[in-house]
Amino acid sequence: MAFDISSVGAKIVFSNPNLTIDEFSDEGTPFECPDIDVSTNAKNLNGEMISSRTPSVYQFSVTVIPGSVADVTMRDWLAKSAIQPGNNNATDAFYIGQCEISLPQVYSPDGGAFSTNNSVTFSNIRIKSGPTGPSTSAEGRMSARTYTFEAEKFSR
Repeated sequence: MAFDISSVGAKIVFSNPNLTIDEFSDEGTPFECPDIDVSTNAKNLNGEMISSRTPSVYQFSVTVIPGSVADVTMRDWLAKSAIQPGNNNATDAFYIGQCEISLPQVYSPDGGAFSTNNSVTFSNIRIKSGPTGPSTSAEGRMSARTYTFEAEKFSR
């Protein structure tokens, strides 16, 4: 069995406010969902392992083309969430409802489609970080812009 690992046709859909991203920068990783810790492990005084679990915060990052609609929209979300004069209440973090990240349909070498669950939905999202201004690369072009989000839960 061969696997198609391309991400051509990938898209990210934010539902509230509405934003669809289907064009990604070729600089950096277009989107990334890093590993999460599901437990914290330590040893007690007797050398026995003990584990504790707390709810995880789920992160994902999106790298967009500078100046694109996605970049301008996310820059606005970042500005609305930043603590600064006139917006200094930490509870004013800009709420982003839900986001679905989906990869394209994957096809087998014989031309038939096979079913895989290549999407994840994040809920109760807040923007965590992003660039405050433009940057340039060593090649003399505008640098891609990466925005990081945190979510309360995810589902596949």
